[in-house]
Formats: sequence, structure tokens, C-alpha cells
Amino acid sequence: MDITLQDIKAARDRIQGIAVQTPLKPAYSLTERTGRNIWLKMETMQPTGAFKLRGAANAIMQLSPEQKQAGVLTMSTGNHGKAIAYVAKKLGIRAVICISAQVPEVKIQGMKKLGVEVRVAGKDQDEADIEARSMAQSEGLFFISAFDSAGVIAGQGTVALEVLEQEPSIDTMIIPLSGGGLMAGMAIAAKNIKPGIRLVGVSMEQGAAMHLSIQAGQLVTVDEQPSLADALTGGIPADNQFSFPLCQQYVDRSFLVSEASIAKAMAYALRWERIVLEGGAATSIACLEEYLDEIPGQNIALICTGDNVAVPKLLDIYHQHYAEKDTRS
Repeated sequence: MDITLQDIKAARDRIQGIAVQTPLKPAYSLTERTGRNIWLKMETMQPTGAFKLRGAANAIMQLSPEQKQAGVLTMSTGNHGKAIAYVAKKLGIRAVICISAQVPEVKIQGMKKLGVEVRVAGKDQDEADIEARSMAQSEGLFFISAFDSAGVIAGQGTVALEVLEQEPSIDTMIIPLSGGGLMAGMAIAAKNIKPGIRLVGVSMEQGAAMHLSIQAGQLVTVDEQPSLADALTGGIPADNQFSFPLCQQYVDRSFLVSEASIAKAMAYALRWERIVLEGGAATSIACLEEYLDEIPGQNIALICTGDNVAVPKLLDIYHQHYAEKDTRS
């Protein structure tokens, strides 16, 4: 089954009223710092605080009445689960979210507040994914992958439609890379609308499953390790249908950034751009800072994927980098 630009355009119409069009914010500080024209795609302003709402809404709204009646189940690091929970509550259907023991408490509470059942199903995402699929089958629930679903990928692709409508001069996008659903959807849209555009993926240094798989030319197994970029951790199941081949086809470059670079980017975003970014979202800024000389393009969009980070944690990171009180108005 191919996923087309028309599927992505149809997804945009379908998810109106659930997901919102987010601003493309000029990043004046980063522009001055880098000598490039930088914009931030503010997916942090989705109702759930992350881009995942687009794909979740598109996937659920395409289910049959019988599937909606039965309910849905997913495995998530938090943002996808929260998105599924939000859509399910809005449509009045049952949702069960399986997570691993490594998911931060702030994301667990965000899901529970939406009234869904949250189950810890393994020590890491690989175990949680296996358990989630088994639960879905045994309980008659429809399983929705966080990144390897045609509906999810088409929904995520709507981000690229908006970016290129908001600023047609964009010639490079830096996109956080995990299971590849966001990259795959955005790539289909962007490369069909503007074939010369460059797509840059970024992941954390440890356990970057899609980055390593692209390099190896086949899916590889990784050890999931704790990271500030918790939204990007976890493996890619062997039965992957869509996201890996699409990322293989479309990703122009892929980089890894350190935990120190991610923390610095989170603090920088808060102080100089006045935005809250979780670790996975801050990787786009970290990539720009760390690999500026290797990144093509003069007009660059950074996809700020989510803001679901515990405030005390973010403030600790901020104060580690900016010990003095910021007295600027």
C-alpha cells in the first residue's frame, strides 16, 4: 500500500477540528547565531503538546464503526499515547495505552488525565510493543502503531504541507528521527511538493534505531537506554512495513547528538527563543548547533515536536546552563 501526497492532503481535511495548524515561528536568535534563516515549526502548540495528535486523529477517524465500537490500543513512549487518548475521549471510544517502565511520570499522568487505561507492559519499548500487540488481539481492540501505520504517517505528513505553505523558501528541514513516522510522512509531502528540498534526521547518540538501520541498509536491534530524548528511544519491530523503507528512500542526512547537546538546546530554547521543548524536540536545535557546517540550505525549518517535559527537570537543566538570574524583560 502506497502513501501518497493525496493521502496527506485528505488527512489534513479529516483532522480539522482535532489537530490545529501550528505557527512557523522565526527564530531570530538562532538566525543571528548561525547566519542562516531559521524557523521553528511549533508543534508544541497542539492541544496535546506534540505533533503526534495529527497521526492519531487521522488513523482513528478512518476506522470502521465496528472498530471504533471495539476500541483501540497502542504502545507509546507518551506523546502518541496521549494523542490517542485525546482523540478517543473526543470521539467517545475506549482506548488502552501500553507503555514501558522507562516512560517519564509526567507523560503517564498526561495520559491518565484523559481518562484512558494505562498499562506498564515491559521494561523497554520492544517488550511493551510485543505485549501490546498480544493484548490487542486477545481483547479485540484495534492496534495503532505509533509510527508504522499508513494513517498515522499520512497524518504526520500534514506538518510539511503547512511548513511549505507558510514559508515556501524553506530548503532544508531538520526532523527528529525515532520510528520514522514523522520523517516518512513529511518526506512524502515535502519531496513531492519541492523535490530539491533536503531532509535531515536527528537522534540521540545511544539507541538510535532508525539512524543505525538506515546506515546498515536493514533493520537493526538496539539497546534502549535512558535519554533526555525519551520520545525518540526504542526499537523498530521486524515487521515494519512503511516507515523504514520511506526513511531509506527520502532521508538525505542523519546525525546523532549527545545528551549534553540536547540539554544545552533545551536551555537555549527556553532562554533565547522563549519556548519549552522536551528533549526529543530539542534535538533539532542541537543538530543545527553541532553540525552547522554539514547542514545544507540557507532557509531551514526545525520541527519542534513536543513540550512534554516535567517543569522541575527543565528548570534544573536551565539553571545548569544559566546559573545567573535572567533579568531581561
